[in-house]
Amino acid sequence: MYIGGALFCSKILEQKLILLRATEEMLDIDIVGGGLGGLATAIAFRRQGHFVEVFEASSATAFNELGAAIGCPPNAVRILKSLGITVESIKGVEYAGITSLDHQSGTVGLSASLGDIKGQYGHVWCLCHRVDLHEVLQRMAFGEEGEGPPAKLFLGTRAVSWDPKTNELALSNGETRKPDLLIAADGINSALRSAIVGQDIVASPTGVASYRWLLDSAKLDNNPQLDWVIRKGPSGPRMVTSPDFRVLFLYPCRGKTIINAMGIHMDDRIQTQVGFYVPSTQAKLLEKFKDFGPQYQQFLELTDEEVGLWQLRSMPDLSTWINGRSCLLGDSAHAMLPTIGQGAAMAFEDAITLAHLIPLDTPCEDIPRRLSAYEFLRKERADFVKGESLDQFIVPQKRALYYRSPELQKRVMGFDAAATAREYKRANFE
Repeated sequence: MYIGGALFCSKILEQKLILLRATEEMLDIDIVGGGLGGLATAIAFRRQGHFVEVFEASSATAFNELGAAIGCPPNAVRILKSLGITVESIKGVEYAGITSLDHQSGTVGLSASLGDIKGQYGHVWCLCHRVDLHEVLQRMAFGEEGEGPPAKLFLGTRAVSWDPKTNELALSNGETRKPDLLIAADGINSALRSAIVGQDIVASPTGVASYRWLLDSAKLDNNPQLDWVIRKGPSGPRMVTSPDFRVLFLYPCRGKTIINAMGIHMDDRIQTQVGFYVPSTQAKLLEKFKDFGPQYQQFLELTDEEVGLWQLRSMPDLSTWINGRSCLLGDSAHAMLPTIGQGAAMAFEDAITLAHLIPLDTPCEDIPRRLSAYEFLRKERADFVKGESLDQFIVPQKRALYYRSPELQKRVMGFDAAATAREYKRANFE
């Protein structure tokens, strides 16, 4: 009995020593912003074994009711899978091709199949509801099913200031924190970007705006005039374009039960004098697209009376993303137009790169060097994708180039951010 008890005590002591060593190796990582990029980062660092806390300005209600739909191309799906998230869990709809339609006659101008996406890139391209993806990211970041110590979430807590010299983060609840690493994933209107970059920079007006809305696909039933929406052509977006480049862009999500729609147009407002988002109406939407054919008018008439109107802005290229033990991530660094569907993917690539460069055994004093590697691996690529997303909307000769260029698709979707970060880490930090 004594020997057995001694062995039992020895086991407990061994477990305590392992836990102590792990605690010593864990970094305290604060993430400001609980959007898609912030949560993906929390999961990635959780899986590395770090202690992660996420500070989100919105309330519980607003946090769980976010946005419309997004595309998850293969480079994003690859990362989601590595974080334990499947296409099925986010109710993704396959993006097999895009169909371009004449704005009056409805004639198909282009029905471009993307070929065997999974065969080319190892993963599908899917379309999903942002809320469905956000809910799964929450579970994997904060729930018991995720790998590693669960991250902690603090809602209704806004970042007030960050001092890169003292590593002090001030929060709206009066708390001052000194994390080992601060990640500003707080979006296009980042509160911390100026402290990290060293100057005030806001997203640039592009002159482009978009009505955005969601539609229950059951409203399309028993109406052959609306078969163009999801029943005809390859699974994926429909793009209806006028000569002056007003665009209806729509696609299914949530298992094809919801249609995500955008009415994109050049903005006749002075964008610096109006809000990023303003409520608008179905009547104004119909007026903007009044010369579109009857089948499109029927679709537009199914919208609610209130429709949101959003500016589409793009971040200028920043001089840096890093400062000491802090960095920008996602839209705070490279907010972009949705033209080629890479906004969320770029944030996921940031997240997985950062986590692979800063594993459990990273010394705190080495973080600035690891962040330099992060910027080296990510900034040029994200700025390129951001630039293409802008050019391919506002430069007439480049419009829809992405869908005509297999070379460009391969450059963007064929990139493996995790493998690139792992290889860089092996070559430079081991």
